Amino acid sequence: MLSRVARPAVRAVAQKRFASTASEVPLTNLELRWNRLSAQEQASLSKQLEQLQAGDWSKMTVDQKKAAYWVSFGPHGARAPLTGPNHGLKVFAGTATVLAVTTALFMWIRSKGGERPSTLSKEWQEASNEYARENKINPITGVASEGYKGKGFVDGH
Repeated sequence: MLSRVARPAVRAVAQKRFASTASEVPLTNLELRWNRLSAQEQASLSKQLEQLQAGDWSKMTVDQKKAAYWVSFGPHGARAPLTGPNHGLKVFAGTATVLAVTTALFMWIRSKGGERPSTLSKEWQEASNEYARENKINPITGVASEGYKGKGFVDGH
């Protein structure tokens, strides 16, 4: 029985505390100040605006309507933009840098390499064609097939 009487009193005290906390935060230029508000102030402000929106909208001030819109749809929290200014330029510069470094690394590795392998010489490749014909390698579509007119294993380099 005592708990039934005590609960409304506790709620009334909590609502008074909530009302005093929410009223401490002015609603003008909320979008400029939102990130500087503490999480508790943001939560209390959003609760206050929810209560205002539940009532008659014609009685809300312009600042209250703007604040309600900002809290609901403004670019903060999960809706904050992922990219900042000059993001495209930074991505381009990073990509160009990575490509330049990898090209330089490729050229350095190529310069340190020895001669071309003997299997890449034209004579070796022509000998591979002859071997394929003699041993009937890939007789359906390859060098050993009837009427074959391709280059076979000979590379154009």
